[in-house]
Amino acid sequence: MRKTRSLPSRVLRVYLCLLPLAALATFYLLVADRFTAASVRDLGHARFGLPFAWVEQDLSRYEPTSFPVTMSFQWQRAWYDPIVTSYDAVAGIADVLLVCAVLTAGGYLALPVLRALRRPGSSSSRVEA
Repeated sequence: MRKTRSLPSRVLRVYLCLLPLAALATFYLLVADRFTAASVRDLGHARFGLPFAWVEQDLSRYEPTSFPVTMSFQWQRAWYDPIVTSYDAVAGIADVLLVCAVLTAGGYLALPVLRALRRPGSSSSRVEA
């Protein structure tokens, strides 16, 4: 007789397995995020990260010709002239956990649909001659 695991235990295992993927997705969301500054003063506190801003950069060294200006996340240019960057670890961890929850829920919602589409005799897999 096969022993089945309880649903919360299975969901937790899937959630934990998806954490590395969620960390990569969170990093992508950080890099893909954009910041819109309305003044030079705003450039000093450019915040990046989705869904919560967890990285702040001082981009006041850049002098745009007009405002508002949209800036992307800036990588370190050189070790002798670094961009001042601060990190909020709590918000970063919260981002990873939230993205992982969305991935887990999306997976559990998509699996029944995919199974129904692959089921023998379903209309999508039937070939008519």
